[in-house]
Parts: sequence; structure tokens; C-alpha cells
Amino acid sequence: MPNSFMSLFPHVLNALETMKVPMQTSIDITEIAKRFISLSFNLMQIYHNFNYSVSEILSGKIFMPSEKAYPLLLETYWKGTDNVLVIFKENLLESLSRFQQERLGELEFLNLFTEEIAFQDWTVEYDDTKILLDLPSLRVIDISVKTKHKIQNYAVIFAPRAGHHSNIAERIALYMRNQGLTRMAIVEQKCAEDIPLCVEGKMHDEGFDGQVAQYRKVLEHLNGMTGFPPHLIAICQPGPLLMSTLILYPHLGKTFGSAGAPMHTEAEQGYLTDFARTLGDNGIDKLFTLFGRTITEARIGAGREIYDGRFQVLGFYYLGMNQHYRNLKKLLDDLKRGDEEASERQKVFYRWYNYVHHFPAEFIRDTYKKIFVNNELIRGKLTIGGKEIGIKDYPASVPIWALGGTKDDIAPPLQAVGHMDLIDSVPPEDKLTLLCEGGHMGLFRSTKILEEFYTRVAGFILDRSDKIEM
Repeated sequence: MPNSFMSLFPHVLNALETMKVPMQTSIDITEIAKRFISLSFNLMQIYHNFNYSVSEILSGKIFMPSEKAYPLLLETYWKGTDNVLVIFKENLLESLSRFQQERLGELEFLNLFTEEIAFQDWTVEYDDTKILLDLPSLRVIDISVKTKHKIQNYAVIFAPRAGHHSNIAERIALYMRNQGLTRMAIVEQKCAEDIPLCVEGKMHDEGFDGQVAQYRKVLEHLNGMTGFPPHLIAICQPGPLLMSTLILYPHLGKTFGSAGAPMHTEAEQGYLTDFARTLGDNGIDKLFTLFGRTITEARIGAGREIYDGRFQVLGFYYLGMNQHYRNLKKLLDDLKRGDEEASERQKVFYRWYNYVHHFPAEFIRDTYKKIFVNNELIRGKLTIGGKEIGIKDYPASVPIWALGGTKDDIAPPLQAVGHMDLIDSVPPEDKLTLLCEGGHMGLFRSTKILEEFYTRVAGFILDRSDKIEM
């Protein structure tokens, strides 16, 4: 299970595998018992029906047709006995089926954490013709609607690099596409194991400079496809980097927005920022001693130093412990009841959640120091490509929106929207600040938040798009 968060705990996995043995045995024995009982009652009913038929024939020979009492009594006895047999059979089988379903549910629950997880991908269908760019650490996938577009601009959603597959951004992308942003692309972040150490004979950098260089290529490509700058949408982590790219290349963005992103990490206290600032600048090096490693196996990224994404997922479990407990308890209850419809969404979620992507070391170091410890973009101290930039350099020509969640433990609400008050260059009518009642995952998964807040975001973007004359 190399891609599973649970591979961190081999002893726990062994224990869970051991627990599965008696569960499967109980399921198998119960199935045998159900078949035996069903067969036994069927035989009893056959024997009972045979006796009734023989008695009915004999009664016709012994009693006169006018003597109806005995045949009626015989029929009443047969029906009563048959009904008793049916009720006993159904009750016994129902009890055994209920017991069997509970064990099946428990087994399926354990399988969710012990079996190898299938490769995670987008649910929207695409092929190589839809991959617009394949960069060292990014893939740009076109998911545009096949229609006559009403606007010229692409909307491009940058998915987070957060220890999971990028398809966390898909629900938002599809929803906003259906709201009218029909030219839609998603930027997928690759696992560090799939990012080459060298590109065209040169060491490839995955720090902020390397990321911004790739972001620029994405925006230039989309701009070149239509002749109009795209709408920039950052889901969580890419927020500061995407804004930095826009500040350096303001002609490449029509609008900019972020959801649940750590934009202003001093606007409010949060677990991640408090942790990072307590450890200080050098704390990340200590963490790499514990959680870093170098890819040695035959992967594309062989030789690259990485931060093990399994520990990132472990941290997320810790931060959302109460919610995960409620989710998993409900999932187990649904599985034991055999309610597949209710359990399916959570099963899909935890397959995604437990499927790990690793981080390039230089990216983690830059994020830790430049964003969580020193808040450099807000302080005007972020250096990209030798140029120092800050929030005050945000281009006045690019409308901006931000969405935060009041229950977000990863990027607390003011960290997600606090930067909006620091941007004086943009007219008030071109700024949209939204706060919803939701946690971090709710910002990207909640139907209610999509309908109440992303509808407004889509409208804000559409109103500022380059229209096609019909």
C-alpha cells in the first residue's frame, strides 16, 4: 500500500487484517446456515404438502361429500401449519441476514483502510487531447463544455498541493462551469515521486520560483488560445503563489480569486501558523529529519528529496479529529445497515483522503518559511525571480474575490480573506469578500456552499468577462 496513508502503521494494518479473518468466517458460516435453514424448511414444507395431499385424497374416499367438517379441518390445519413454517423461516433468515449484513459492513469498513487504494483521478472524462500542458509538476486539463461559448476567457482552477490528489477541486470546477464559465481548465499538481529531478539537463526547482515559472506558462498558454487573459481561481494552497504570478504578470489575469487559501497568515491565529512560528525558520529542517526522505525507487522523481505526504494527512486527521470521528461512525452505521447510497459518498471521500501525494522538499520549505512563518507576500518581502513583491503591488486592473469558512481550521477565515482590506488599488465594486459557515473541506464539497456562495463568485466573474458578440 505505498500510496496509502495507512502504510505508516504496518502493525495496525496487521492487526486489522487479523480482525478481518473472524469477520469473514462469520459471514461464510452465516451464509451456510442460511442455506441450511432455507433447505430444511423447504423440505419440511414439501413433506407437509405431501401429507396434506395424501390426507385430502384419503378423506375423499372415507367421508361422504356431504360430510365437510373433516376436509375443512384438514385445510385449516394445513394452512395454519404452513403459515407457521413460513413465519419461522422468514424470522430466522431475517435475523441471520441482519447479523451477516452487520459483519459485511464491518468488513467493508476495514477494507476501506486496509486494501490497496485505486489510483485517484478526475471523474470527468478526458484523454490526451484534453491535456493542454504537461509541465514538470503540473498538468493542465481542459474540461470545457462543448458549446458555443458566450465569453472569451478561460476560467482556470489551480488545485492545491496538500498531500492528496488534485481532484478535490473538481466539484467546484464543474459547478462553476455549469454557471456559465464554459471555458474551463483545471491545473493538477503531480505527486513529488512523478516530478523529475532534472529537466533538459538542468536541475529542476520546485520552490516558489519554479512554481511561479510554471504558473506563468499556464496563464500564457490559456491567454494564447483565446487571445484573452483567463480568470484565475486558487483553491487553498496556490493562493499566495497565484497572486504572486499575477503581480509579476498582471496582463495574464482577467480576475483573481481564492477559496480557503492562507493569504494573510497574521490576520488571525491558526494551528498551522502557530506551530510554524513556535518552531521558527529552522523548524522545517528538524521536520525533514523526521519526515523527509529521498526517492530511491525507480520512479520519475528518483533522487528528489521529498516531504512524506502521509504525515501531512496524519496532521489533517488530527486537526479534524472530531469531524472524522463523526464521519466514520456514521459510515460504519450505514454500512452495517447496508445503506449503500448513504455510505458511498463517504467511501469515495476516504479513498481520496487516504491516497497520499508527497511534496517536493523545496516547495515545503518555501511554504513553511515564506507563508506560515514570515507572511512575506503581505509584508512586501516575497522575492520571486530576484524581484521583491508584496500585497501593495496587486494590480488595480484585476477584480478580486475571496472566500473563507468560519469553521476552517486549516486557513481560518481572516487568513483567507484578511488580505482584501489591504488592497487599496482595486475599486470597491470590483472586490467581493465572502464568509460562509463551513469548515475547510466544506468549502470545496458542500452543496449548500456551492449554491449560496460559488453562484455569487461565478456571477462576479461572468460580469467581468470579455463577451462574445452573438
